[in-house]
Amino acid sequence: MSESLKVKNMVQNRHLSKSIMDASWSELIRQLKYKCSWKNKRFYQVDTYYPSSQICSRCGYKESRVKDLSVRVWECPNCTNMNNRDLNASINIMFEGVKIYMERELAELQVN
Repeated sequence: MSESLKVKNMVQNRHLSKSIMDASWSELIRQLKYKCSWKNKRFYQVDTYYPSSQICSRCGYKESRVKDLSVRVWECPNCTNMNNRDLNASINIMFEGVKIYMERELAELQVN
């Protein structure tokens, strides 16, 4: 038997919301790590404070005004590329993950 929880309502409680959201997120991460280990794959996690939505995925310019979550689309002042906040962040996270992978592979090669 299980209890049906109204997570959306529980998250509105500012004292509990962080714990509730962290529990779900940590379970997802745990499952991903487990599945990667099971399939003999590597799992890399980008730093929480990596400014993925603030960096232009085309030229690398960092726009600090994009910290405001209400800004959904922004134009890079350096290369004039129009950046959708979420798409841009996903591209930057992908490349940051590749960078982490390559750094670790290079370090492993230098050790051996």
